[in-house]
Amino acid sequence: MIKTISSFALPRLSAGALFTFSASLLSAGCPADTGDTTATGTETETETGTDTDTGTDTAGPTTSHVDPTDTGGPTTLTTTTETTAEPETTIGPTTETTSTTEATTTTGETTAVDTTTGETTAVDTTTGDTTTTTGAVETTTTGDTTTDTTTGDTTTGGPIMPEDCQELPLLGIELLSQQEFQLESAMPVPWIRSPSTQDSITGDPALFDLLRILFDGDLAVGVHALDPDPNHAIPNNIQSYLPVSSSAVVYQEDLEANVYKKVFVAVSGELEIVEMVSPHQTQGVVRYVELREMVKNGDLLEPVEGGACWWIDEAEYDVRRPNGCSPFTDDACPADQYCMPVNAIGTDGVCVTGGAKKEGEGCTLVDPNGWDSDCESGLRCVDFGNGDECGKVCDVLSDAPGCPAGTHCGGGYNLCLPEATLQMSGIDPAPLGEPCVDTPTALYCGGEGRPGHCYDDDGQGSKCLPWVSAPSQCPAEQTSGYVAYKGGIDRSTLWCLTP
Repeated sequence: MIKTISSFALPRLSAGALFTFSASLLSAGCPADTGDTTATGTETETETGTDTDTGTDTAGPTTSHVDPTDTGGPTTLTTTTETTAEPETTIGPTTETTSTTEATTTTGETTAVDTTTGETTAVDTTTGDTTTTTGAVETTTTGDTTTDTTTGDTTTGGPIMPEDCQELPLLGIELLSQQEFQLESAMPVPWIRSPSTQDSITGDPALFDLLRILFDGDLAVGVHALDPDPNHAIPNNIQSYLPVSSSAVVYQEDLEANVYKKVFVAVSGELEIVEMVSPHQTQGVVRYVELREMVKNGDLLEPVEGGACWWIDEAEYDVRRPNGCSPFTDDACPADQYCMPVNAIGTDGVCVTGGAKKEGEGCTLVDPNGWDSDCESGLRCVDFGNGDECGKVCDVLSDAPGCPAGTHCGGGYNLCLPEATLQMSGIDPAPLGEPCVDTPTALYCGGEGRPGHCYDDDGQGSKCLPWVSAPSQCPAEQTSGYVAYKGGIDRSTLWCLTP
């Protein structure tokens, strides 16, 4: 868990077409963030000095969302930067993507590139060097069952496994949410994954395999057919940068030399969400999943002729967490507790207890790996650079976030942050939909209303655009980018752009 906002508190905007950031946004890591890979890096602040940090924090909307299902090495995005990142495990294709939109050169910035593999990856756009962050896992229960019952009174026998498929052996394999996989982290869409401690599911027992269930953040309780288009589950970074499937299952087999040898995407099947605490905390099951081997043909994935097939008859998962809640909703927690947002967009949370400390007062966390503190309800105990103090929590998706004058809602921890702190990233007074005149490349805008950021999406000048929490909230002609907060491990804050 990362809970310190350093003196270089928040990400800096570096490009009009691509928001590329390198910030010592949140510089201290908690013990719960340990994992099988570590990331280190040095970040340079050209505006105010040098800040050296471990974790290579990156934050900012990016139009480069890369998945390792391409066969090759790390994808890089062509733009101008001057900060390099230490190498780490990268899973993905060796390709070069050139932005089709204009870019403004700024120094000291690093482009964040997501791999949608469970391994968060930051790729420096000048060198191709990468860093990953993977984290500790906690256990949830899943496995194969023979239950044929769906929601309500409806019963389905389900299709029969095709003759050329084999049953994917999932018995005993634990499926985790991203928060369970790595504390305080979030992906652009909710997903459930096999843990990094699972060496292999099939294939070579010495090589890692990864199974993922992913779905749109606005999906509701019920039975949902899996999207049969593999290119909706795995973005091609041309027409789309984030998954746009309503629901999907992806299986990647045999990770070697930072590349998965095979990728399989479901072409049929269903996801049933049985219970939902928040989009990132659900209980559900996938059934009758036909996973077909895919290969890249040009920019698109297509089935391999005569390729392998895996079948999941039924696999349950439950990634609801103790004291889980949905922030900013009525009766989310018991009367003596507060639903504390744990992802940057504020759509996932845990119930915490508080005390009597007021906003701005020094505070103490009950547990360094939790958010219970002696702050009043609605306040978060966090280090702004001068020790822990109580800060006001706000909703970045609200039209009236309620931040006091001189502060702005945002910054990765859903806090009302001093505008002076945000100057490094840029702040413009424009409300949503209006031109950003004072600072056209500002990361922060929205005035007293709903927070947003300044971006020129149509070549007609920079405007204040809103943040969104699900790719489905973008118009059909647009795709989604994300902002990477908390050392790049939280990518839940999305925005819509024209590819």
